[in-house]
Amino acid sequence: MGLNRPPNSPNSDILYRMSKRMKRLIPAVLGTGFVAYLIYSSLQLSPIICEVTVEFRGRTETRQASGVTSQDATTTAINNACTLITNGRDESIVCTASEPVTVECFES
Repeated sequence: MGLNRPPNSPNSDILYRMSKRMKRLIPAVLGTGFVAYLIYSSLQLSPIICEVTVEFRGRTETRQASGVTSQDATTTAINNACTLITNGRDESIVCTASEPVTVECFES
């Protein structure tokens, strides 16, 4: 019987004339480009690195974190440090609300 072709239009005929190789190549190239863009953009998101030392109830922890801004990086580092030196949610909340002992930030 053959292929069921849509009504004659200049754009619909292009797909029927394309080879199978081209029909596979176009999505592969677009997919590769998209993945490359995601990798590139994710590497550019964290230009600031902060090292924070937190003391809570006699325990001290130092952590590094990166972020788009120094505030983001500092907050993340405080959260990470408090996670390691606290027991439970209540202590974690109190720890993250306290001021860190030291904060050092630099651009990567």
